[in-house]
Amino acid sequence: MIRELLFKSQQLERILVVYSVRIQFESVIRDARFLSPLKNFEPVAQELDHRKDPLTGRETIVIKGRLDYVKTLIDTDQSFLDALVESTAGTCPFCPAAVGSKSPMFPRELASEGRIRVGEAICFPSLFAHDDFNAVVVPTSNHNLTLDKFTIPMLRDGFKACLIYFQKAALYANRDLQTTIAMNFLPPAGSTIAHPHIQALASDVPLHGVAKLQLRSREYYEKNHSCYWQDLVETEKELGQRYLGRVGSVDWLVPFAPLGFCDVQGIVSNHATIESLSDAELEDIVKGMVRILRFYQENGIRSFNTAIYSGFGKDSEKNFRVSIRMVARYGYKQRFVSDIWALQYLLEEREVSEAPEETCLRLKNYFN
Repeated sequence: MIRELLFKSQQLERILVVYSVRIQFESVIRDARFLSPLKNFEPVAQELDHRKDPLTGRETIVIKGRLDYVKTLIDTDQSFLDALVESTAGTCPFCPAAVGSKSPMFPRELASEGRIRVGEAICFPSLFAHDDFNAVVVPTSNHNLTLDKFTIPMLRDGFKACLIYFQKAALYANRDLQTTIAMNFLPPAGSTIAHPHIQALASDVPLHGVAKLQLRSREYYEKNHSCYWQDLVETEKELGQRYLGRVGSVDWLVPFAPLGFCDVQGIVSNHATIESLSDAELEDIVKGMVRILRFYQENGIRSFNTAIYSGFGKDSEKNFRVSIRMVARYGYKQRFVSDIWALQYLLEEREVSEAPEETCLRLKNYFN
């Protein structure tokens, strides 16, 4: 059963708590008031919706009605992007003419051929490692790829190469490793190379964000004797405000407290670790991803980040589910403005310019 409570305080504060048996969606709504020069210095009020992530407690400020302003920052100067692609094609280390001579090779003990190939995808060590074991996977020979041109086989084979690498890395290290998959597309998302590529990261020390999710998932299970991720899917289905739909074994939704603009999350049924995913589950993940990428492309978005989170160990089968997170980034143009400033980078507060419920309405048609 889901209930909704609304409290009003003397400070014009609205506190909204929507909760099921176990999951709470907490929202504190306040108004920022000032005299606006855009309206002849008449009084205006801007609504600020302070939301908490129901698992971690991380906060996001949702600022409604600012999407039109942010759209100017999302737009990409296509000629500027074309110039980047053209100027880097001749020297790109990930293109077919160079990848064999310019990309590193694995030790023979890890991969006897020096690199791992799955279909068109090629996997090799990162030249500048970000984790104990860090491979780069180039899923396509195409240097110039728009978001609507990412295909299911391309991404499926790229992720499959990551899984093979993780298996080989664990054998090479002779210990279990915590694994994460990430993708940064174009400079606004932190990519130094325009050619599409995927990062496969592994270590026996989990990345901070993954460790936090694992810890909170264990705590939730110990308190409620159920898996948070399964409860989240069922709750979002029942509410119907942010649930997008199911693609194969993956449920897709827009998170209550987004990490960034057009944040979308997928949750894989009955799989706690990346290594346990079959080819069929990888394909289900990718089928949802290409829908989101098409939505991004058709809404003027050209840059994005993706991460695939994993549990660790047998206990995670009870309390964790593999999840995918995708967020849009600002556009690529000469007068570039980053969407990450001190609020996010130093003060650990997130801010989005559109309510996730509104994002869900715009994105839902892509899942019908």
